[in-house]
Amino acid sequence: SYPEITAGGFYNNYEFLVKNSNLNNKNSTYKNNENIYLSSIFQYNSSLPLIKEGKTYQKILKPKISLKLAPTHTKDNRNIETKIDMNNIYSINRLTDNSTEGGFSITYGGDYSIFDNNNSNEIFSLKVANNLRLEENDDLSNSNQVGEKTSNIFSEIVFNPNEYITTKYNNSLESNLADISYENLITEFKINNLVTKFDYLNENNTTIKNSYLTNATTYSMDKFNSLSFSTRQNKTTDLTEFYNLMYQYKNDCLAASIA
Repeated sequence: SYPEITAGGFYNNYEFLVKNSNLNNKNSTYKNNENIYLSSIFQYNSSLPLIKEGKTYQKILKPKISLKLAPTHTKDNRNIETKIDMNNIYSINRLTDNSTEGGFSITYGGDYSIFDNNNSNEIFSLKVANNLRLEENDDLSNSNQVGEKTSNIFSEIVFNPNEYITTKYNNSLESNLADISYENLITEFKINNLVTKFDYLNENNTTIKNSYLTNATTYSMDKFNSLSFSTRQNKTTDLTEFYNLMYQYKNDCLAASIA
Protein backbone atom coordinates (compact mmCIF):
# COMPACT_ATOMS: atom_id res chain seq x y z
CA SER A 1 0.00 0.00 0.00
CA TYR A 2 0.98 3.63 -0.20
CA PRO A 3 2.51 4.75 3.13
CA GLU A 4 0.22 6.78 5.38
CA ILE A 5 1.41 9.26 8.00
CA THR A 6 -1.08 9.72 10.83
CA ALA A 7 -1.71 12.88 12.84
CA GLY A 8 0.40 11.40 15.64
CA GLY A 9 3.38 10.92 13.34
CA PHE A 10 3.12 7.15 12.78
CA TYR A 11 4.34 5.90 9.39
CA ASN A 12 2.13 2.94 8.37
CA ASN A 13 1.69 0.63 5.40
CA TYR A 14 0.65 -2.96 4.68
CA GLU A 15 1.79 -5.73 2.34
CA PHE A 16 0.13 -8.85 0.97
CA LEU A 17 1.86 -11.77 -0.71
CA VAL A 18 0.45 -14.82 -2.54
CA LYS A 19 2.70 -17.66 -3.72
CA ASN A 20 1.76 -20.44 -6.11
CA SER A 21 4.59 -23.00 -6.12
CA ASN A 22 4.51 -25.69 -8.83
CA LEU A 23 6.93 -28.57 -8.32
CA ASN A 24 7.93 -31.27 -10.77
CA ASN A 25 7.85 -34.48 -8.74
CA LYS A 26 9.58 -36.76 -11.24
CA ASN A 27 12.52 -38.49 -9.47
CA SER A 28 11.74 -36.48 -6.36
CA THR A 29 10.97 -37.26 -2.73
CA TYR A 30 7.76 -35.16 -2.89
CA LYS A 31 4.46 -37.00 -3.02
CA ASN A 32 2.40 -36.88 -6.21
CA ASN A 33 -0.33 -34.77 -4.58
CA GLU A 34 2.12 -32.10 -3.39
CA ASN A 35 3.20 -30.66 -6.73
CA ILE A 36 1.07 -27.48 -6.35
CA TYR A 37 1.21 -25.36 -3.19
CA LEU A 38 -0.73 -22.13 -2.71
CA SER A 39 0.10 -19.92 0.28
CA SER A 40 -0.39 -16.32 1.38
CA ILE A 41 0.62 -13.86 4.09
CA PHE A 42 -0.45 -10.37 5.24
CA GLN A 43 1.91 -7.92 6.97
CA TYR A 44 1.24 -4.56 8.64
CA ASN A 45 4.19 -2.21 9.28
CA SER A 46 4.32 0.78 11.59
CA SER A 47 7.11 3.08 12.77
CA LEU A 48 7.40 6.37 14.65
CA PRO A 49 10.36 8.50 13.47
CA LEU A 50 11.53 10.90 16.20
CA ILE A 51 14.07 13.60 15.35
CA LYS A 52 16.09 15.83 17.67
CA GLU A 53 17.78 18.71 15.86
CA GLY A 54 20.95 20.34 17.14
CA LYS A 55 23.53 22.75 15.78
CA THR A 56 26.15 20.04 15.32
CA TYR A 57 24.23 16.75 15.32
CA GLN A 58 20.87 15.41 14.23
CA LYS A 59 19.63 12.41 16.24
CA ILE A 60 16.92 10.07 14.93
CA LEU A 61 15.12 7.38 16.94
CA LYS A 62 12.68 5.15 15.05
CA PRO A 63 10.74 2.42 16.95
CA LYS A 64 9.40 -0.19 14.47
CA ILE A 65 6.90 -3.05 14.51
CA SER A 66 5.65 -5.53 11.89
CA LEU A 67 2.68 -7.87 12.32
CA LYS A 68 2.54 -11.00 10.15
CA LEU A 69 -0.61 -13.10 9.74
CA ALA A 70 -0.91 -16.24 7.61
CA PRO A 71 -2.52 -19.70 7.69
CA THR A 72 -0.68 -21.81 10.24
CA HIS A 73 0.47 -24.51 7.81
CA THR A 74 3.93 -24.06 6.29
CA LYS A 75 5.97 -26.33 4.03
CA ASP A 76 8.72 -28.18 5.86
CA ASN A 77 11.77 -25.90 5.62
CA ARG A 78 13.35 -26.71 8.98
CA ASN A 79 16.54 -28.07 7.41
CA ILE A 80 17.01 -25.10 5.06
CA GLU A 81 19.66 -22.75 6.41
CA THR A 82 18.32 -19.21 6.02
CA LYS A 83 20.29 -16.14 7.03
CA ILE A 84 18.31 -13.56 8.99
CA ASP A 85 19.83 -10.19 9.92
CA MET A 86 18.85 -6.53 10.10
CA ASN A 87 18.67 -6.36 6.29
CA ASN A 88 15.68 -8.73 6.03
CA ILE A 89 14.19 -9.28 9.51
CA TYR A 90 11.21 -7.00 8.67
CA SER A 91 10.75 -8.47 5.17
CA ILE A 92 7.49 -10.23 4.31
CA ASN A 93 9.47 -12.88 2.40
CA ARG A 94 12.35 -13.39 4.84
CA LEU A 95 12.43 -17.16 5.36
CA THR A 96 11.21 -19.36 2.54
CA ASP A 97 11.34 -19.44 -1.26
CA ASN A 98 8.65 -22.02 -2.02
CA SER A 99 6.00 -20.96 0.51
CA THR A 100 5.08 -18.23 2.98
CA GLU A 101 5.76 -18.10 6.71
CA GLY A 102 2.74 -19.56 8.51
CA GLY A 103 1.17 -18.37 11.76
CA PHE A 104 1.03 -15.04 13.59
CA SER A 105 4.22 -13.23 14.58
CA ILE A 106 5.38 -9.80 15.72
CA THR A 107 8.73 -8.33 14.75
CA TYR A 108 9.70 -5.33 16.86
CA GLY A 109 12.77 -3.20 17.35
CA GLY A 110 14.21 0.20 16.68
CA ASP A 111 16.84 2.24 14.84
CA TYR A 112 18.94 5.00 16.35
CA SER A 113 21.35 7.17 14.37
CA ILE A 114 23.46 10.30 14.76
CA PHE A 115 24.27 12.58 11.80
CA ASP A 116 27.04 15.15 11.72
CA ASN A 117 25.45 18.27 10.20
CA ASN A 118 28.81 19.81 9.32
CA ASN A 119 29.93 16.88 7.16
CA SER A 120 26.48 15.48 6.21
CA ASN A 121 27.72 12.13 7.48
CA GLU A 122 26.12 9.41 9.62
CA ILE A 123 28.71 8.82 12.33
CA PHE A 124 26.79 6.26 14.41
CA SER A 125 23.83 3.94 14.01
CA LEU A 126 22.36 1.16 16.13
CA LYS A 127 19.65 -1.26 14.98
CA VAL A 128 18.04 -3.94 17.17
CA ALA A 129 15.17 -6.36 16.40
CA ASN A 130 13.47 -9.45 17.80
CA ASN A 131 10.61 -11.69 16.69
CA LEU A 132 7.78 -13.06 18.88
CA ARG A 133 5.32 -15.80 17.97
CA LEU A 134 2.11 -16.93 19.67
CA GLU A 135 2.74 -20.59 18.77
CA GLU A 136 5.93 -22.30 17.64
CA ASN A 137 6.25 -23.19 13.96
CA ASP A 138 8.44 -26.29 13.70
CA ASP A 139 8.44 -26.17 9.89
CA LEU A 140 10.54 -23.00 9.74
CA SER A 141 14.34 -22.92 9.56
CA ASN A 142 16.18 -24.07 12.69
CA SER A 143 19.12 -21.75 12.05
CA ASN A 144 17.71 -18.53 13.56
CA GLN A 145 14.95 -19.39 16.11
CA VAL A 146 12.33 -17.43 14.11
CA GLY A 147 10.04 -20.46 14.30
CA GLU A 148 10.19 -20.42 18.11
CA LYS A 149 8.14 -18.18 20.42
CA THR A 150 11.17 -15.92 20.95
CA SER A 151 13.75 -15.59 18.18
CA ASN A 152 17.37 -14.54 18.19
CA ILE A 153 18.09 -10.90 19.00
CA PHE A 154 19.48 -9.30 15.85
CA SER A 155 21.60 -6.16 15.95
CA GLU A 156 23.81 -3.97 13.80
CA ILE A 157 26.23 -1.23 14.90
CA VAL A 158 27.94 1.17 12.50
CA PHE A 159 30.55 3.68 13.70
CA ASN A 160 32.19 6.16 11.32
CA PRO A 161 33.88 8.77 13.56
CA ASN A 162 35.80 10.37 10.68
CA GLU A 163 36.86 9.88 7.08
CA TYR A 164 39.72 7.56 8.09
CA ILE A 165 37.90 4.85 10.08
CA THR A 166 34.71 2.87 9.38
CA THR A 167 33.41 0.02 11.54
CA LYS A 168 30.38 -2.25 11.10
CA TYR A 169 29.32 -5.07 13.44
CA ASN A 170 26.44 -7.50 12.82
CA ASN A 171 25.33 -9.85 15.57
CA SER A 172 22.74 -12.57 16.17
CA LEU A 173 22.34 -13.49 19.84
CA GLU A 174 20.23 -16.47 20.84
CA SER A 175 17.22 -15.94 23.11
CA ASN A 176 19.11 -17.30 26.14
CA LEU A 177 21.32 -14.17 25.86
CA ALA A 178 24.41 -16.35 26.24
CA ASP A 179 25.17 -17.96 22.85
CA ILE A 180 26.18 -16.05 19.73
CA SER A 181 24.97 -17.75 16.55
CA TYR A 182 26.41 -15.22 14.11
CA GLU A 183 28.73 -12.22 14.20
CA ASN A 184 30.59 -10.20 11.60
CA LEU A 185 32.98 -7.33 12.33
CA ILE A 186 34.38 -5.23 9.48
CA THR A 187 36.84 -2.40 10.11
CA GLU A 188 38.50 -0.26 7.45
CA PHE A 189 41.33 2.27 7.85
CA LYS A 190 42.19 4.84 5.17
CA ILE A 191 45.41 6.88 5.37
CA ASN A 192 46.18 8.81 2.20
CA ASN A 193 46.77 6.16 -0.49
CA LEU A 194 46.80 3.23 1.93
CA VAL A 195 43.60 1.27 2.71
CA THR A 196 43.53 -1.75 5.01
CA LYS A 197 40.43 -3.76 5.87
CA PHE A 198 39.85 -6.42 8.54
CA ASP A 199 36.87 -8.78 8.29
CA TYR A 200 36.06 -11.19 11.12
CA LEU A 201 33.26 -13.73 10.59
CA ASN A 202 31.95 -16.27 13.10
CA GLU A 203 29.00 -18.51 12.09
CA ASN A 204 27.57 -21.01 14.57
CA ASN A 205 24.10 -21.24 13.00
CA THR A 206 25.10 -23.37 10.01
CA THR A 207 25.87 -27.06 9.58
CA ILE A 208 29.45 -26.18 8.70
CA LYS A 209 30.81 -23.91 11.45
CA ASN A 210 32.75 -21.05 9.91
CA SER A 211 35.14 -18.64 11.59
CA TYR A 212 37.49 -16.47 9.53
CA LEU A 213 39.74 -13.46 9.92
CA THR A 214 40.54 -11.75 6.63
CA ASN A 215 42.86 -8.83 5.99
CA ALA A 216 43.19 -6.94 2.71
CA THR A 217 45.57 -4.00 2.26
CA THR A 218 45.85 -1.83 -0.86
CA TYR A 219 48.36 0.90 -1.67
CA SER A 220 47.66 3.16 -4.66
CA MET A 221 50.90 4.45 -6.11
CA ASP A 222 48.96 6.77 -8.42
CA LYS A 223 45.55 6.74 -10.13
CA PHE A 224 46.65 3.91 -12.46
CA ASN A 225 48.92 1.63 -10.41
CA SER A 226 48.21 -0.19 -7.14
CA LEU A 227 49.68 -2.94 -5.00
CA SER A 228 47.53 -5.14 -2.73
CA PHE A 229 48.07 -7.90 -0.20
CA SER A 230 45.43 -10.14 1.38
CA THR A 231 45.32 -13.16 3.67
CA ARG A 232 42.68 -15.21 5.43
CA GLN A 233 43.00 -17.31 8.56
CA ASN A 234 40.53 -20.08 9.30
CA LYS A 235 39.95 -19.73 13.05
CA THR A 236 38.11 -23.08 13.21
CA THR A 237 41.05 -25.11 11.91
CA ASP A 238 43.74 -22.61 12.99
CA LEU A 239 45.06 -22.58 9.42
CA THR A 240 46.11 -19.67 7.20
CA GLU A 241 44.37 -20.48 3.91
CA PHE A 242 46.17 -18.11 1.54
CA TYR A 243 48.49 -15.17 1.00
CA ASN A 244 47.71 -13.07 -2.08
CA LEU A 245 50.02 -10.40 -3.47
CA MET A 246 48.85 -8.48 -6.54
CA TYR A 247 50.03 -5.61 -8.73
CA GLN A 248 47.35 -3.95 -10.87
CA TYR A 249 47.28 -1.39 -13.65
CA LYS A 250 43.85 0.14 -14.27
CA ASN A 251 42.49 2.92 -16.45
CA ASP A 252 38.99 3.78 -17.69
CA CYS A 253 38.53 0.71 -19.89
CA LEU A 254 41.27 -1.78 -18.98
CA ALA A 255 42.52 -3.56 -15.88
CA ALA A 256 45.60 -5.80 -15.99
CA SER A 257 47.13 -7.49 -12.97
CA ILE A 258 49.81 -9.91 -11.86
CA ALA A 259 48.97 -11.99 -8.75
